[in-house]
Amino acid sequence: MQLVSDSFLEEMAAASARRVHAAQRTVPAERLAEQTSQAPRPPLLRLDPSGFDLIAELKLRSPAAGSLAVCGESHAQRLDAYAHAGAAAVSVLTEPTRFDGSLAHLRAAAQQLAPLALPVMRKDFLVDPYQLLEARAAGASGALVIVRMLPRTALDALLERAAALGLFVLLEGFDAHDLAVMRELTATHGFG
Repeated sequence: MQLVSDSFLEEMAAASARRVHAAQRTVPAERLAEQTSQAPRPPLLRLDPSGFDLIAELKLRSPAAGSLAVCGESHAQRLDAYAHAGAAAVSVLTEPTRFDGSLAHLRAAAQQLAPLALPVMRKDFLVDPYQLLEARAAGASGALVIVRMLPRTALDALLERAAALGLFVLLEGFDAHDLAVMRELTATHGFG
């Protein structure tokens, strides 16, 4: 059984591309790049030498489960709990239509967690290097890239932009083919 269908990923990729085009009309890539160059460095991802790290997640909604809000708990309280529980990073959903996320949530999490040196990463259906500029401008230290969703050239472009911006990348895959692509990507781009 496949956890995420290819048709769902195609639908989300198309919606993400539309959001990118709308955002670029509002804030051109050149202006966003200038903002990122002036932004303070976000915290670095520091992995435990034991090889086990926890990435906590700020996710407000799931298409399958509905609202994930905990009664009486604020986003700030949840982020504090993650920080005090020893998370290596916090993943913040920014996809607005199915997951009720936003770049504002990412920005708020980055501002709250920066004094604790806890990095945040953008979790979305990233399809364009512009979205990495958005993430960095919002204070993110990293981003999630779903391998199955994109052709190799688009994956290479995302990884190159992430490296140029100093962002870490968490590659997500679903099967042996995705893992093989990940090995190629990590070898080509010099991580791992």
